[in-house]
Amino acid sequence: MNRIRANLLARDGGACFYCRRPFTEDERPTFDHYIPRAIWRTWRQRNLVLACGPCNNAKADALPWTVAVLVLRNVRHGVEWQRACGLAA
Repeated sequence: MNRIRANLLARDGGACFYCRRPFTEDERPTFDHYIPRAIWRTWRQRNLVLACGPCNNAKADALPWTVAVLVLRNVRHGVEWQRACGLAA
């Protein structure tokens, strides 16, 4: 986990992914699954971010709104969705 933490610190500039406040020696960053583990059960680095405790607690198991909007947008433009709703010819 130390290697993953070091990679994430380097990738995200040593700051909380959400509030961008830099981590200090006194504050240990927490791992957060960007897409909640309940939805995507993985520990892959691309789904992990480092967050300060308050931001991690505030996000909890919520799906970030940006991801939700992208998913809905792609679904609504899909042919299968349009057929199911009677929108496709």
